[in-house]
Amino acid sequence: MKHTDNDFDEASDSEDLIDEQAAAWFVRLRADTIGDAEKAAFARWRAQNPAHQQAFDELCMLWGDPGLKRALSEAETPLAEFPRPKDKARRHFRLPLAMVACLALLFVFRIELAVLFQADYVTGVGEQKTVYLEDGSAVTLNTDSALAVTMKGDRRSIELLKGEAFFNVRPDAGRPFIVHADHSITRVLGTRFFVHEKDHSDEVKVLSGRVEVTDGQRWRQSVVLRDGDAVSVGRSGHGETGRLDTKQATSWLDGYLVFEDIALSDVIEQVQRYRNGMVVFRDSSLRGLKINGRINLREPERILDTLEKTLSVKITRLSDWLVIIG
Repeated sequence: MKHTDNDFDEASDSEDLIDEQAAAWFVRLRADTIGDAEKAAFARWRAQNPAHQQAFDELCMLWGDPGLKRALSEAETPLAEFPRPKDKARRHFRLPLAMVACLALLFVFRIELAVLFQADYVTGVGEQKTVYLEDGSAVTLNTDSALAVTMKGDRRSIELLKGEAFFNVRPDAGRPFIVHADHSITRVLGTRFFVHEKDHSDEVKVLSGRVEVTDGQRWRQSVVLRDGDAVSVGRSGHGETGRLDTKQATSWLDGYLVFEDIALSDVIEQVQRYRNGMVVFRDSSLRGLKINGRINLREPERILDTLEKTLSVKITRLSDWLVIIG
């Protein structure tokens, strides 16, 4: 059968449309606000055409994100059950402009409006800032962070709304200094310590002094940290107290990230806090590649260039927002 150029153009347009729809669903399913009706609509779309499932499956495998798998776990068919397309049957996924635009939207609003309305101090992606409080204490905010401050009478209260901050607290026995994060409350009279609010836990790390850390549920559980101690606090309470790797924990204060025998996936996770856009692994075997080195945070746009020069892996930049490793 003879095919005209128009036939191929129509086929190409159809594949572009499916890819764009898959990208739109991919982004929507990552939102915290997605409801049962939209999940059902996604299941119907996927069942309409085998090409729909294939396009979405290829995008998910390219992404390889555990968060997406969790988001889909409540859908009709979990991502883990999606069949991997056979190599001979796989289409070339062209990552259309619509997909790049959708992915970009995920990062344009990384500092949510609700956080902005509450915050007294905010840093953007790749930015760091030191602020001095009225009691003489100093707080250094790391990248993409926000906090609210209350200084009234004998109350010194800080709410870490997102991100990470280093606190150098001026001692005042009559005014305890308290830091509230998502899963933890840290109480201190005078010390130097970090609080890092992650997706599912808070990390508290003490450089010097002593703090009391609770799980944030009415002081149900608490642990006392001293010089060089660190602890992670999640929904189920605090974990075991560990020792702080001072060199790595404080490196960002000097404008660097230091890595010693760290998996590439963990390096990328940390690097992503300092740059806009998205980095995905095409070759998942590269995730466990061990990294040693130092990255300059003062030039966030060159972070991936540094990694590419020191690693024997291919890094492809599809746009300012999307980078593929492998």
